[in-house]
Amino acid sequence: HCGDVMYDNSLYFAKVAEERSEVMKIHGLKKNNFILATIHRDSNTDVPERLNALFSALFEIHQRNSLPVILPLHPRTKKFLAEGLDKVLLEKIQSSKQFIICEPLSFLDMIMLEKNCSLVMTDSGGVQKEAFYFEKPCVILRPETEWVELVSCGAALLADADKKKVIDAYEHFNSVVKINFPKIFGAGHASEFICSEIVKHLS
Repeated sequence: HCGDVMYDNSLYFAKVAEERSEVMKIHGLKKNNFILATIHRDSNTDVPERLNALFSALFEIHQRNSLPVILPLHPRTKKFLAEGLDKVLLEKIQSSKQFIICEPLSFLDMIMLEKNCSLVMTDSGGVQKEAFYFEKPCVILRPETEWVELVSCGAALLADADKKKVIDAYEHFNSVVKINFPKIFGAGHASEFICSEIVKHLS
């Protein structure tokens, strides 16, 4: 009916991020030439098999395609990475200059990365939607999603913590010619519409 105020928010702060964020420069990232990944849910971080499958898939995609990956690391993920990740895999990741594991980022830096990446891989509900706002394909690292419309329109794929499904999802988006991003969340003016309706009813 009115759109999504979260979309309004993302569009507004994307402009602010362009002026203030230096995250791309700091990490030597080029527009549309890197994967943004986030992994923080306990169902992924606290289960060694799932954690290993996800990081193994990410590293294989990174290595096979010579594609940079940036992963802002949630404190819980950082803890279980040291405890539960295969040591050989961890060493390979740490020795790769283009597999960037960094500290948690500000909202502006995240928006900047979402806007400029080539693809998003995440288990975050909010990041799924933000990927859609900036017309980026998204591989969802969960067995289900709250935002089923992203999957139904073909802009996102469910891969869970299955290594093969994650790699296959990447390959799908890497080969598809056109992805549709219909304006299901409005045109970026939801907050204006809501405010005008409130004023109208109050007066």
